[in-house]
Amino acid sequence: MPASPPDGPDDLASRLAAYLSARWEKPVSVSHLERFHGGAARETFRFRARSEDGESWLVLRRDPAASLISTARHVEFHALSRAHAAGLPVPRPRHLETGAEAFGAPGFLMDAIEGGRAAGLFEEDPYGATREATGTALVAALGRLHRLVPDAQDMKHLPFQDAAGRLAHWRLALERHQLRPEPVAHAALRWLERHLPDPSGPPALVHGDFRSGNFLVDANSQLLAILDWEMAHLGDPLEDLAWLADPLWAHGQPDLVGAMLPLAQVLPTWEAQSGRRFDASLFAWWRLFAGFQGLAIWISSGFEVARMQSVDPVLVFSALYPYRAHNAAVARMLKELAA
Repeated sequence: MPASPPDGPDDLASRLAAYLSARWEKPVSVSHLERFHGGAARETFRFRARSEDGESWLVLRRDPAASLISTARHVEFHALSRAHAAGLPVPRPRHLETGAEAFGAPGFLMDAIEGGRAAGLFEEDPYGATREATGTALVAALGRLHRLVPDAQDMKHLPFQDAAGRLAHWRLALERHQLRPEPVAHAALRWLERHLPDPSGPPALVHGDFRSGNFLVDANSQLLAILDWEMAHLGDPLEDLAWLADPLWAHGQPDLVGAMLPLAQVLPTWEAQSGRRFDASLFAWWRLFAGFQGLAIWISSGFEVARMQSVDPVLVFSALYPYRAHNAAVARMLKELAA
């Protein structure tokens, strides 16, 4: 990902104004354009669009030059649209463009969520006294996502990846991007390959990056919106649960999933909302997979930086702290599994 967009702010604002004027069939002006630097898979901009009918605050998400994660734009847009239609707390999707002409790169527009904040990785207690209510609302939304039965459009737009497919995906990322021996990652890969699990149930819509930091809460820590659907796919819902419960997202509170709830409180809410049964033996595989996936992502980040394909500070950071945290966590899990 480049440190700055390939076109300047004025050029992008002009692109957006021209695009919206054509789509809305009325003159539109664009102002207050600013970029968010929180994500590493998209360039994200917020701006105000004003027409004779009033003003709207919108968000543009478009492809960067380099990224931790490479996914098709229609995948994220479809997943977001499906979640919105199902009444889940997500931004309203607006317009998708798979070419580069409209936005300078493939991307889409969605409504901005006003008054929301996402937890920072180093916040020790991001949800405070409302952590239980926040966690319950979040897990309930996840369960409702996993209750949805994939339809023909889901099968058209979202890739299907079972446990073997997900493992193959991140094994390839590791092999392509490691610049030095990675004994912990490869030890985890060998264990995961030897112990591939059965499906926990029928395929579900899987968010793919469901964790603290990828949802917004208001000033009272009430859930506003679930973000960052670019890794959505059809697969096993235990993948989302395991990533949410990964210690990297616990904000220094390893006994609480996402610094919100003990796992024992997460599971009844998820089961009730999803209509599915939790299987602890299958979950053990997905917990280790979550750590392996994390390592593959952070190793890919280091590759982008080392090859000077990006100097984005998000990628630099990802290759350092999250990598070390997951390396240690995966080593501990392997030791426990071998005991």
